[in-house]
Amino acid sequence: MFRKARAGLLGAALLAGVTVACGPPPTIEAQGGEPVAADNLPACPMAALDKATGVTNIVVWHALGAEPGKALEQITKSFNDSQDKVKVTLQNQGADYDEVLRKYTAAAASGTGVPAVVFLEDTTIQTVVDTGTLLPAQSCAEEVGFDIDAVQPAVRSYYTIDGVFYPGYVNISGPILFYNRTHFRKAGLDVNKAPKTLAEVRTAAEALKKSGIEKPLALKLEPWFFTCWVNGAGEDIVTPDNGRSGPAKAANLVNPAAIESLQWVQDMVADGLADPISDTPGQINQYLNVAQEKSSMLIETSTASTSIKAFLGGNLDTGGQDASSVDTAGLDPAAVPFPGLSEPGQVRVSGGYFGISNRVPKAQQAAAARYLGFMAQPEQVVTWHLVGSYLPVIGDVAKDPRIQKFWAEDRAGQLLKVGYDQLSLIDPKRPGPLIGPYPEYVSAMQTALESTARSGTTPKAALEKANAQVNADLKQYYG
Repeated sequence: MFRKARAGLLGAALLAGVTVACGPPPTIEAQGGEPVAADNLPACPMAALDKATGVTNIVVWHALGAEPGKALEQITKSFNDSQDKVKVTLQNQGADYDEVLRKYTAAAASGTGVPAVVFLEDTTIQTVVDTGTLLPAQSCAEEVGFDIDAVQPAVRSYYTIDGVFYPGYVNISGPILFYNRTHFRKAGLDVNKAPKTLAEVRTAAEALKKSGIEKPLALKLEPWFFTCWVNGAGEDIVTPDNGRSGPAKAANLVNPAAIESLQWVQDMVADGLADPISDTPGQINQYLNVAQEKSSMLIETSTASTSIKAFLGGNLDTGGQDASSVDTAGLDPAAVPFPGLSEPGQVRVSGGYFGISNRVPKAQQAAAARYLGFMAQPEQVVTWHLVGSYLPVIGDVAKDPRIQKFWAEDRAGQLLKVGYDQLSLIDPKRPGPLIGPYPEYVSAMQTALESTARSGTTPKAALEKANAQVNADLKQYYG
């Protein structure tokens, strides 16, 4: 069933001043009013590229920096050097995904300055599909050699909407638990039996606190983690079916798993076992806590593995925050799967995706498909992992000797392998929620987490408020 965005909130917090027109998305109009589906895909415009004379230039918008940014630059240079039909230019559009989404939606609405490719956060896939501005990569997959069936099952499931796979390529990461083995040893904890559940995290934190660690857990107040706890426990964030079998009709935030998760957060902070850190773009307090040995544990994205390695080497880009005096001699980092409510590794698919805009000429759409098809080939998948720290999720690329060596011998590789192994634990039938107004959901849950951790609001009250807000957002979004 096709989800039709009407008023198009598309994230009041993200799309300030941008209005998306009501009515069916343009891709639907291009199909004669018929919904886009696996048996009714827009035609691949490769013929337009074949007929084009000279070089077809395309632009890619992204917000990648540091090692991921280097990987993108390396892959793009390889593509440009490999042929003379298409030239790709990268343009960094800001510090985070939110800024790229704002700019992309504004450009798509005005019809000017639209990039052929945009790299956005996974949570926005339904939002952007609903704008009708994406050419499904599935339309051109066969022509550019992108084997969608080779994509890891849960990842493929997450990005398939109404039977259609939209991204031209995906960068996958996941939250995992980093911990300092040095502190565990001093606290009398078994370094080979790190916490698997939230209850075990608390038990470890209590022992670490007694050993002299100020705030054993550096805890980002991150809606992403909350979503993983709830989705991993088998509860839906929205109904019906987490938005997977039709438009999300209602929020489902006041459920046992959600209450248990927020109660755990509140109790950890109240008992001095966790340092609550606001989820502010660009801040690195969670890393500084661990590096300065104020904290022993950190729940973070698997891509943080390279940042942690950089800290140990004294060459982390701290974004202007002073880390020059940090002594890392006491750090011996390791990682284990994300601790869930009842078992480890209960996460949703996470990361980002490269979308092809249908707001550019057809030759550019085809050029974008060619570029992303190149990106999905084994050599580039290896680069994304070794340089960019994203997980190898296409085919059997993980068996590549370079990746195997990286996992065995490199500190960052050893940490990243935990994130890769965790992917196999995700149920393809529960890859994560699809929510049109996802930015509004994130905003509501951010408020719920902050008020629970810092203001003493009961988990049930905080969730009831968030639930009412998300219901209002869903009503406005879908009409």
